[in-house]
Order: sequence, then structure tokens, then C-alpha cells
Amino acid sequence: MWARPGRIVVRMTESSDPTILIGADGPESLDGRRIAETLPCVSCTYDLRGLEATGACPECGVLIRQSILRSIDPEVHRMPRVDRPAFVAFGVRWFFGAMGLSFCLWIVSGILVNLVVEWNEMLQVQSTAWPSSVRNLVGIGRLVAFMSMAAAAVAIAGPWFMRSMASSKVSGKSLRILLQLAIGACLWLVALLLQDAREPGAVMAVFARESTSIGSRGTWLVTPLLITLSPMVGGWILLLAVRSFFGEMGRRSREFRQATTKRQKVLDVLWASLFWCMGAGLQFVGAGNGLPTLVTFGTVVRFISGLLVAIGIIYLLMNLRWIAFSLATPPPRLKSILSSPEGESESS
Repeated sequence: MWARPGRIVVRMTESSDPTILIGADGPESLDGRRIAETLPCVSCTYDLRGLEATGACPECGVLIRQSILRSIDPEVHRMPRVDRPAFVAFGVRWFFGAMGLSFCLWIVSGILVNLVVEWNEMLQVQSTAWPSSVRNLVGIGRLVAFMSMAAAAVAIAGPWFMRSMASSKVSGKSLRILLQLAIGACLWLVALLLQDAREPGAVMAVFARESTSIGSRGTWLVTPLLITLSPMVGGWILLLAVRSFFGEMGRRSREFRQATTKRQKVLDVLWASLFWCMGAGLQFVGAGNGLPTLVTFGTVVRFISGLLVAIGIIYLLMNLRWIAFSLATPPPRLKSILSSPEGESESS
């Protein structure tokens, strides 16, 4: 989306004259000026306050202008102002932190409650015959599932904290993004409640395996399939909202603009989730036609695509953390870092 972002930043903040930097308010000369506020060295974090702007760090020798270039970001100040940006940053951390926790706990609870049964072909869906160790794991999984639902419920308040995005009129999409986040979180919570209402081990993979056992004619597992896919509706709405949020707020973070391999594309996560749904569909078709090979292939597809979704969401949370940090601590203006020119201070 942004070609060679490193060169863009250099062109916006530097000129052909090494003693002149270009900030949001225009070019500023470094000659005869000192650092007027706390500025850590980009290399050793030494406080450069009071030193000449054209000099070098006394600790490591790195030019002070490099530290200035690293601290300022003129592009942020050229964008429309966001009302109460620190409050928006708090809302971003609140919402996506809680939703990320809910997602992780959902995976853990699924492993403890369902995959213990799915991976052990000797266990039946009826829990009365299970050993005590399995029942204990399932009990822990139930508790983790409740924590996942609680985290999703807490996350619903996040868009309210971010409401100043819409009031500041950054763009017409801000209100829609907040509504998508709230709706997606609510649908995600409903899906978790539906899945928690199932009996332990009563999941698509276990039913599909049993329906393709020896002597079975196959079963069309419509209800287990719908419950299995239910979290995808809220998840897709959330991912689309995140994609729009990146388009609105992503440019306010230098790390997000300049990132290459660490910046996650939302569409890639969406595609991985679609393959996860395809794996569930293969299990459904295999169970209905009594084809164990198709069920096994669908299980493999779900596992691989689910792993890719989890990795992608971790990277998305990291990208959102960059944006929240840039909103909470906006970069200083170039004029505020530098003292007044010597000529002006003498005349005054």
C-alpha cells in the first residue's frame, strides 16, 4: 500500500542542507539552536537536552539530528486532529486486549473441553464413562470458556471509550467502525454461549469420526456444523472493522507505516479463516457420505488454517498496539524540540 516507506519519511523531514530539517510547520534551521526539551539519543538513550542541535551525542557520538529525525513525525501533525487521542488509545487497548484474550482463552478451552475427547478414539461422547483425569481437564476447560466469555463481554465497552473518533470527524467511516466493533463483539459472545451449551466432546470432529466408523452409514451433521462456524460471523465483522481502522488510523503510527514483514494484512487472516470453514465443510460432507478420508483431510485443513489464523491475529494485535501507542503519545513538533534561534533570543 505504501511503497518504500523509509524514503517517504526522509523526503518529508530532511532537505539537501544537513543543518535544515522539515517539520509540520515548515523548514527549521539547526544552526545556533539547542535541544529545548528532553530528547533521548536514538542510540544510547542519553538525554540530549541543552546540547547544540548540530552536535553529536557525548556518550556514543551519534549525530543529534538523527535523534531529532527519529522523534518527530510531521505526517501525523498534517492529519485531521483526533479529539482526546489518549482516550481513544485507551479504548483501543481495552477492546482489542480483551478480544485478544477472549480469542486465546477460547482456543485453550476448546483444547481442554473438546480435543481431549477428539484425540482419544477410546472415549465416547457420554461423559459418565470418562476417567477422572479427563473430567478434571474438562472442568478446567469449562472455567476457561467462562473467562473467555467474560473477556468478550468486557470488550463491548471498548467502542464507547473510542467514541471521540466519531465526534472529531476524522472521517465519515469512524462511526461505522465503532458500530462494527460493537456488533462483532456481541455476535462473538453469542457464539461462545452457543458453543458452551454443548456437552463436552459434542463437536463436529468427534461426531464426524463416529459417523464414519465401521458399519456406519453416515450422518449429516447440520447443527454441529452451524455451531462450529458460529464464531466466524462475529470474527469476520471484527476483522473488516480492523481493516477499516487501519485505513483511518494506521498512518498515525510510524512503525505501522514503515513495517514490512511485521505488518499483517487483514485479508490474509480472512482467507485463512475461510479455509478453516472449508475444513469444517469437508468434515461435514465426509460424515454425511461415510468417507473417513475426507473427514481426516478436513481435520488437517482446519488445524493448519486455524494455526495461521492464530498467528495472524497475534500480528494484528501487535499492529494495533503500535497505533494505540502513537495515539497516546503523539510525536512532538520540530519547533517544540528546538530552542529559539540565537538572533531572536538576543533581540528579545
